[in-house]
Amino acid sequence: MSGNLVAAMTLANHPLMRAFALGCAAVALFTLMWQSDEPKEPVEAAALRGQSEPDGFVVKGRFMSFDETGRLTVRFESPRIEQFEDRNLATMESPRALVFGEGEPDPWRITADSGTVRDSTEVVELEGNVKVVRRTENNRQATLTTSRLTLNNVDRTAYTDAPVELTDSFSVTRAIGMKAWMDDRILELDSQVEGRYEPGQQANP
Repeated sequence: MSGNLVAAMTLANHPLMRAFALGCAAVALFTLMWQSDEPKEPVEAAALRGQSEPDGFVVKGRFMSFDETGRLTVRFESPRIEQFEDRNLATMESPRALVFGEGEPDPWRITADSGTVRDSTEVVELEGNVKVVRRTENNRQATLTTSRLTLNNVDRTAYTDAPVELTDSFSVTRAIGMKAWMDDRILELDSQVEGRYEPGQQANP
């Protein structure tokens, strides 16, 4: 047996060397364990960005819907649309909409501060300074204002349970809640309806 091998065996049997070797092994094991805890795959975007941040967004977005005959029924525009995939939700900033009624030459024009729409649906929730402008049967311009409005393009209705105010050139009508059938040109006020009609002069809200 060579002298080097005998010296190595002697050192290996020395208590201090055994302690040193065990310490090195522990450090190496700890390093491996620490490295194994590092993610091998990218962290999900939702975890990085936080729940309040969108998965993606569109600047100057436009959404259009057509019926089975190819007729344009709704066109939405927004300076910014944000998509939240985990909630199947899209939000719109300052949405503007044109809603085309069947057989009507002029669309309903709708604006609001914000809007939300669920994926795979055509139900839009509008909130904040909601305004609907449309032409009446006698060709007068009527404006409906409210704090929130649901627009359902599937059954072609618009409705709210919030206070509403309807004005035209000669009248002001207020109520709590309303429902409108856009293709049938029917608007139904729910409760606490009160109005003022002043023929021959423009109404002052």
